[in-house]
Amino acid sequence: MQISKAEQAYWKALERLKNNTAKVVDTKSSRFKFTKDSVGREAGKGKGYVRNERYPELCQAIKDAEENRGKLAQKTPNDTAKLKYEKELKLKARLKYDTLKKEYDLLMQDYLNILRQNFELQSELADSSNTILVKGSDN
Repeated sequence: MQISKAEQAYWKALERLKNNTAKVVDTKSSRFKFTKDSVGREAGKGKGYVRNERYPELCQAIKDAEENRGKLAQKTPNDTAKLKYEKELKLKARLKYDTLKKEYDLLMQDYLNILRQNFELQSELADSSNTILVKGSDN
């Protein structure tokens, strides 16, 4: 059976839609679906040109393409799910940062206490009259 030029244009338009190389229809839109009208618009025709009575094989291919798109959309997370995941990661990172900051502050407090104690001990040793401080040589 010979395929008409119009049907060839519709098949080419369907392939462009599948490959995201469409010239007329925005396939990146969140509302995009494979429909007879979207294939017709991509082929340069208006609504209603692609009908089951005229092109049954093409209509079945459009239906199959939409089913595949729907299955892929379920497998890949949408923007809302990605945003939720990123927010969860940010919250976890913030909690980890806060925990590490508290631990760091406690360690710095201990370190400063040790330095103060060391200074006080050195001052006591220097003040005592019967102790001789010997400093190390810089050889």
